Amino acid sequence: MEFKIKTPKNDLTIELYSKFIKKQEIKLQRQEFIELCKKCRNYNKKYSCPPKSPDFYNICNKEGLFIVLLKINLENIKSTEYNKVQLANSILKSRVDKLMRILEKEFNTKFLSSGSCRLCKPCNLQKNLPCKHPKEMRFSLEATGIDCNFLSQTLFNLPLLWFKDKKAPDYTCVLAGLICNQEETEAIKQALSKNINQILY
Repeated sequence: MEFKIKTPKNDLTIELYSKFIKKQEIKLQRQEFIELCKKCRNYNKKYSCPPKSPDFYNICNKEGLFIVLLKINLENIKSTEYNKVQLANSILKSRVDKLMRILEKEFNTKFLSSGSCRLCKPCNLQKNLPCKHPKEMRFSLEATGIDCNFLSQTLFNLPLLWFKDKKAPDYTCVLAGLICNQEETEAIKQALSKNINQILY
């Protein structure tokens, strides 16, 4: 599925892919990711991030995940190499979160997001205070130990690409996952198509 969006300087096409995966088929590398997260400025600074985030099996109370991937080809963005990635990720993350919140409400479940929680700046964890929005805060796929590159390659044949040697990759993408049962897949796909217009702006 494709849809068009406009920014002040760019007319962009976002590609949307989706597929269900059983939880026992998901590749988990929680300890490895925790070590990587220790190098990130958000480690132990956000409730959504390690070491505060739960293990995937402690949060996934259904058969698996309905994965949604949004992708933008960066060659169509007019900007510097680094800003291409930043702009695209900002566009994709806000839209995938909006879409997944619609779906989780419709199917009475929760989703795993892309990247750390962006509801509050700074997170109350830095003030040793409780989370301001515990009902709205969502953990990311990777914060629970999920290998997102495995998901992207296995389900959609799209390896995750990164900014490297001062060059933007050909494309960038974000993933999120709705906790659900396999029998819900078709209904979720229909809801996805029905609500796609709500994330165009």
